[in-house]
Amino acid sequence: MRKDISADGLRGLAAVNVLLCHLFLAFLPGGFAWIYPDTTTPDAMRGVVDHVIAFQPLSVLWNGQFAVCIFFVLSGYVLTKSFIETGDTGSFRLRASRRYLRLGVPIFGSVMFAWFVMAMGWSHAVEAGHLSGSTWLADFWKKPPDFIEALRDGTYGTILGGWSRFNPTLWTMKIELLGSMFVFAYRSLTLPGRAAPLNFAFAVALLAWFFPHDWPYYTAFLAGSHVGEARLTTSKPLLALAVVGAIICGGFDVSPWYDWTHALPLADNERKALFNVVGGILLLYVVRCGSFDRVLQSRPAQFMGRISYAFYLVHLPILLSFSAWFFTVMAGRLALDPVTAAMLTVPATFAVVIAAAMVFDRTFDRWGIQLAGRVFRAPRSSAKTVALRSVDGFRRRVRYHRRRVIEKDVSRHSGHQ
Repeated sequence: MRKDISADGLRGLAAVNVLLCHLFLAFLPGGFAWIYPDTTTPDAMRGVVDHVIAFQPLSVLWNGQFAVCIFFVLSGYVLTKSFIETGDTGSFRLRASRRYLRLGVPIFGSVMFAWFVMAMGWSHAVEAGHLSGSTWLADFWKKPPDFIEALRDGTYGTILGGWSRFNPTLWTMKIELLGSMFVFAYRSLTLPGRAAPLNFAFAVALLAWFFPHDWPYYTAFLAGSHVGEARLTTSKPLLALAVVGAIICGGFDVSPWYDWTHALPLADNERKALFNVVGGILLLYVVRCGSFDRVLQSRPAQFMGRISYAFYLVHLPILLSFSAWFFTVMAGRLALDPVTAAMLTVPATFAVVIAAAMVFDRTFDRWGIQLAGRVFRAPRSSAKTVALRSVDGFRRRVRYHRRRVIEKDVSRHSGHQ
């Protein structure tokens, strides 16, 4: 299977989006009054920088939930790319069996890293949150660390329960695991041709029934798989329209600009998730059509793509410790303007998170891949199998084998005569 390096670059930029979101939400919260309301105190700083952060369509660059939805759409696309190219569902069994360990080992490392930072007393989130006016930041790590709870969260609690008080950004891991399994099952059972849209609608209806709050996220996996087989275009007007749609949907917030979306009978969180997912679908389609290749295939984007999972897993514990400490030193002890302190904190945090992610990528992330490969080994096949592309192909093969059996019987009887 040929690797889609532009998709890797897109994943890397999405990881950068998430860190920018959390940095601005922590140290420049005034700009997130529309994106994440109720995360600032009344005395949160206001100024030109806050207006720039809140400005549409620029805010799409640090709308963290949009980046998460891009991750989900990309997972659906990448996990089923081999099936789209070959029609063989055999790879799903191996991927599904390895998925827990592949995700779980790095998750365990992330939770234990967060526990260690808490146990060492390196958290400065409360103090930094009071200085910046971010209630979001000041709400973390208020309870003392518990080693047994950390072990439980790291091994199964986070990935199965969808929450960890040590590293709350890991709420996405349960969706990542279940979404992977759903898209494997969906692709294995979906019939091609005219039945495909009906199958998709039925699958989304089931997801909405069983997951009334998270169904847009799980739908992202199914839709991402279909982006992999969508007919590509070189039409500049169509691609420009798709980019505009991605920006509008990806930048969704609760400002008056989006009052028209209340026509959908959905709660605010579900509506935001749905629009962000649609934005991720449109963006991935544009990328598959070859747009932004120069940016996404550049060395920085590819580097970020390689360490994106580790980057996502370690960034919040570092933000709550090093970044919060750095900000309190700049804004508190040195008495710098809070905006200036925040702008200095951003590049310092990126440097530390990238360094930590490189170490984490070569340890826990690599260990997860290796352990999953050793426990669930790929089956050895002596004979090359031919994938069935469709039901019609299956019927043709059945008719062919029937003719061969009849011809053998006829020749056998002729020989006896």
